[in-house]
Amino acid sequence: MDKINRRDVLRAGTAAALGFGLGIGLKRPLSAQDAATPAPAASPGSSALADLRQRLNGTLMLPGDSGYPNAIAPANGRYRAVRPLAVARCADEADVVTCVKWCTENGVAPTARGGGHSYAGFSTTTGLLIDLRRLNSVQIDRRARTAACGGAVLNGDFFVALEDGPLFLPGGTCLGVGVGGLALGGGIGYNTHWAGLTCDHMLTTRIVTAAGQVLDVDASHHGDLFWACRGGAGGSFGINTAFTFGLVAAPPTVAYYRFDYRGADAAAAVLAAFDKLLQTAPPALNAVAMAQATPVGSGGPREAIAVFTRGQFVGSLSDLRDLVRPLLAAAKPTKTTFQEMSFWAMQRMIATAEPPSHSFGDISRYTAAPLPDRAVAAVVDLLAACPSRTDDANGSFWSLGWVGGNVVSAVPRGATAYAHRDVLTLYRPTTVWPDDAPPSVGNGLNAWTDQVIATIAPYTLLESYQNFPNRSLADWQQLYYADNFDRLVEIKTTYDNGNLFHNPQSIPPRRLITPPSATPAAPKAATPVGG
Repeated sequence: MDKINRRDVLRAGTAAALGFGLGIGLKRPLSAQDAATPAPAASPGSSALADLRQRLNGTLMLPGDSGYPNAIAPANGRYRAVRPLAVARCADEADVVTCVKWCTENGVAPTARGGGHSYAGFSTTTGLLIDLRRLNSVQIDRRARTAACGGAVLNGDFFVALEDGPLFLPGGTCLGVGVGGLALGGGIGYNTHWAGLTCDHMLTTRIVTAAGQVLDVDASHHGDLFWACRGGAGGSFGINTAFTFGLVAAPPTVAYYRFDYRGADAAAAVLAAFDKLLQTAPPALNAVAMAQATPVGSGGPREAIAVFTRGQFVGSLSDLRDLVRPLLAAAKPTKTTFQEMSFWAMQRMIATAEPPSHSFGDISRYTAAPLPDRAVAAVVDLLAACPSRTDDANGSFWSLGWVGGNVVSAVPRGATAYAHRDVLTLYRPTTVWPDDAPPSVGNGLNAWTDQVIATIAPYTLLESYQNFPNRSLADWQQLYYADNFDRLVEIKTTYDNGNLFHNPQSIPPRRLITPPSATPAAPKAATPVGG
């Protein structure tokens, strides 16, 4: 791949987080079943909106303005019908302060958007959409090995600023995803295993609070809020307008592998072998395994499962060959690739630009041990029975082997709001479908996802990645934050007791906490589209 340029970054504005297919679409209205569409916000009136327009250095867009449809479009087509009362395209941090104060004055819910890739549509709103995308500068200090950036800087902006240089920020691979949102929820990607989470490299951030104050936050100043910003996810504590990250030295070369397989037997064997490999894999290996339901041919549904595993290794090609030999022994690949390349050539290869437009949904679960063979077999059976398996509507099952290992677990679970340390991998059943597909397609695929989670749940931790949120999760507080949730509630109470910043899964202030039920909630069954 040629060097990434600014045009690639802009073209990737609707790309998939971590390289998986997402999309924008305005092709059909959401069905009445769609639980994601919130009730319309109370309008503050034209005079109040005119006042906001006059106070902004940037621009205010209202329904009916020519650029409004594009300005409101989220990455996930499931939420394309959610219409804000206005979009404030902020020119600077002062505009963010103005918007927050205006929302408080007028009883309007503020929602910030950087990259717009919230899996659960939490960057959509019927209130005021605060568009941060102009806050996208990046300044690299090579001597200090730091990067100072705006709150809406994208992965692609970092590629442009750092590409082919000696320094690197471990983050995501989708060019259009916001680094701020990535870091606030943790930040995993193809370099996490050896270089750590994005949030672990956060040095400072600036945040506009519910009181309209701008706070400079780091380990020594508002340390509790700094702790929350490293894994507590966006949308709860304020609007982050700037970050400083510590950078790591980019290795000169890496080794790469990819093995492709076909069929249910290969899927079961490779998924099992991959997770066993992760138990002893060194931090230098960053790899994934995936099995996907594909269109059924003459071999039937069990043959129509595409399987691959791929990864990069910070080391020699010969050492990589020895390391991944169990994956070659597990099943016979249809294609085998080994390659040594420069580090930046590898990053360009795995970087993801804009995919076709899609709706999507998934749920993730962390695990500390490989799935039993019977559970892997049951997952593969579900892949064979996937209700939709066309090229653009299907289900897949991922094992993201980046998330554990010695580097990530060297940080204690309570040291940041990101609690998911000491894990082996992250399982991720994920689904995609066209924006204009009948509701039955999305409903069926979401029900399939729930079946997969029910199958693996007995063998996984009660923990899910907060940057892959799903509105159907009744126990999201435990799943996303585990033992760190109570501390997050106290920090929320300190900085936003009025709950100005909120979404269906934001951290609540203490006064809004409902005493937990004595009986844990049962897993939910089929999830409607948008749920």
